[in-house]
Amino acid sequence: CYHSHKAKPGSVFVAIQGLRSDGHQFIADALSKGACAVVVSKELHKITALTDLYGKVTVIRVRETRSALSRMAANLCKHPSKALNMIGVTGTNGKTTIAYLVHAILERYEGVGQIGSLGIFSGHEWKESSHTTPESLELQKILKDMLDSGLKSCIMEVSSHALELGRVRDIDFDAAIFSNLTHEHMDFHKSMENYYIAKRRLFYMTNRFNVINIDDPYGKRLASELTACNQAPIITYGIKEDADCRAHSVRMLGNHTELHIITPAGDMTLRILLPGRYNVYNCLAAVACTHMLGLGLSEIKALEQVKQIPGRFEVIPAGRNVNIIIDYAHTPDGFQQLLETVSGFAKGRIVMVFGCVGERDQSKRSVMGEIASRYSDLCILTTDNCRSENPKDIIEQIKKGFSIGTNYVEILDREAAIRYAILNSKENDTILVTGKGHEKKQVIGNITFYFDERKIVDTALKDLSRQMGISPARLSVEYRP
Repeated sequence: CYHSHKAKPGSVFVAIQGLRSDGHQFIADALSKGACAVVVSKELHKITALTDLYGKVTVIRVRETRSALSRMAANLCKHPSKALNMIGVTGTNGKTTIAYLVHAILERYEGVGQIGSLGIFSGHEWKESSHTTPESLELQKILKDMLDSGLKSCIMEVSSHALELGRVRDIDFDAAIFSNLTHEHMDFHKSMENYYIAKRRLFYMTNRFNVINIDDPYGKRLASELTACNQAPIITYGIKEDADCRAHSVRMLGNHTELHIITPAGDMTLRILLPGRYNVYNCLAAVACTHMLGLGLSEIKALEQVKQIPGRFEVIPAGRNVNIIIDYAHTPDGFQQLLETVSGFAKGRIVMVFGCVGERDQSKRSVMGEIASRYSDLCILTTDNCRSENPKDIIEQIKKGFSIGTNYVEILDREAAIRYAILNSKENDTILVTGKGHEKKQVIGNITFYFDERKIVDTALKDLSRQMGISPARLSVEYRP
């Protein structure tokens, strides 16, 4: 264990130097609960509180305890990733959708697990996960459970934090997919170059193939670097560049998209039910990956059956030709892609309900404000996991990007902000509620609250129907962009 409160008689406590606390300070607590040994990266006798324990406890000193935890976890679980077909997906945006699409194709032919923002799927049901990519100890146990359940493959979102902090150090990846790299996590990586280097690590860990979007400048660079060092075979995808899997004749037709795809196995036409140009890229990634896994074009056409991905452009019809869209977009590029898509079909106002998370990258806040003010007719600024930061300060930073004349309302209570947008909606409005997507929690201070935006939207719609004297049944209309 690496949390002292999980220690018990006979356990080994690994003291990790975290981003906010140092596990070495909790060794005494772990030992008091029965831990029989500790793994450390510091000299125990130099920690004042442990002076009397020095020489009385089994101590394993290593250079870096995160690496040790990863190796120990893999050994304990007997390296399950070696027996699974492991596919890692990384990039700033699109990881969840790509993983979901690859899963949707493969699950028709074999048992497939999935790990990422949506949680953990081990073949039967989804379970919540605290991180996009869990810590190495939990990760190895999850993979062992998948293997024991008879699953053959696992598609896993791999975050830059996980790569930088060694959570996937002892995972045997068969393949990896690169979607794109845009402004995000500058509070952690400090520069785009560091961010790229962290992501790049995954593609030197694969043994079968890599899938790369070469329309993205960082993807083009990655493909060039991997080719130069004869890493695993590469299959590229894109729309603009001469990629191995390339889309052309893309037609956006309201609530679906038609595209023709050139692949190494021949050409195919797809009619996908996911809107937006960014979803064309996500589908191309899934096509390229499953082609390399040996599936034929007829099998890959299972993509046409995917209707909705939780929290990703999730449309809730509201009557009066009003559409409410819940989306996970929380980066500048995500905002841009979402708003460009909505602008293509919106008949009336575009109303945005959003905020920025606290204790995270502050440099993107004004950039997101600028994008929101450029595309939307009304911005409703609110909280989004503000944690210990003052939400008013976060909103002030967002407003720095607003153009002159931006129409906005500040409502700190996120539930009240969503209700305001719906109860004050006008005919033909498109209301975007962004930032949380599939999540069902809100973090304020050090307290995590249950927060389901779908239930809030549903209640507000019922209140609106009573307010307008409309039968709730009449509010459930087909989505017609």
